[in-house]
Amino acid sequence: MTRRTRTFENISDSDLFQQVASQYGLQTNVDVSGPTHRVLAQINQSDLAFLRERARAVDAELWVEDRTLNVKARNRRNTADLTLSYQQGLHEFSAVADLAGQVSSFTVSGWDVAGKQAIKHKATDSVLSGELNGDSGGSSLLGQIIGTRDQQIVHALPFTSQEAQELAEGSYRRAARKFVTGSGVAEGDARLRVGAKLQLQGLGTLFDGHYYVTQARHAFDGNNGYRTYFSVERPGIGH
Repeated sequence: MTRRTRTFENISDSDLFQQVASQYGLQTNVDVSGPTHRVLAQINQSDLAFLRERARAVDAELWVEDRTLNVKARNRRNTADLTLSYQQGLHEFSAVADLAGQVSSFTVSGWDVAGKQAIKHKATDSVLSGELNGDSGGSSLLGQIIGTRDQQIVHALPFTSQEAQELAEGSYRRAARKFVTGSGVAEGDARLRVGAKLQLQGLGTLFDGHYYVTQARHAFDGNNGYRTYFSVERPGIGH
């Protein structure tokens, strides 16, 4: 895609996705919230890179399917719920729980031009309450084992409290979801694709549970037939 520089004035992210999609003859299925921005700048970026950046800013995921540009928050994606058990459809699996990228909080500061006052929002593990499913999150374990680690976001300047909240909470979720990452090999299943919710069993107390598929590759060969190679992530670990 060609890189370009341009600005969009008085536009919401939802309207931005629809406007750019129309330039490529794509239909849209957009379900995101957010304020109307005074200015959004696309600086030496391809349209795809710019849209991905804006999707991350509103904690959403972006993909094209059947000539339709879809933009939705992870918990709003209507995807398959699959179950795999070790040695029963799941042939191989490896996982890592890594505290290196975990934080106790993300704080964003900015300036409300209209209200002429400073704005600040701090995101903590409360934004993950619906995703842990009783597991121990990376932030909680970080505090127990190492200590608190608070992160200040300094590369962005929100102009409203809603922008600050979305930026802080989106940054926290992205970091927290990468606490546990894994990869595996399963019997071929076309439903096993990016965005699928995967329940893995037979891996022991620590790693049994719900995962989110972030990558998938479907392969055929003469020895194994149809196999699916996948990568997953989740924000917590069993106990």
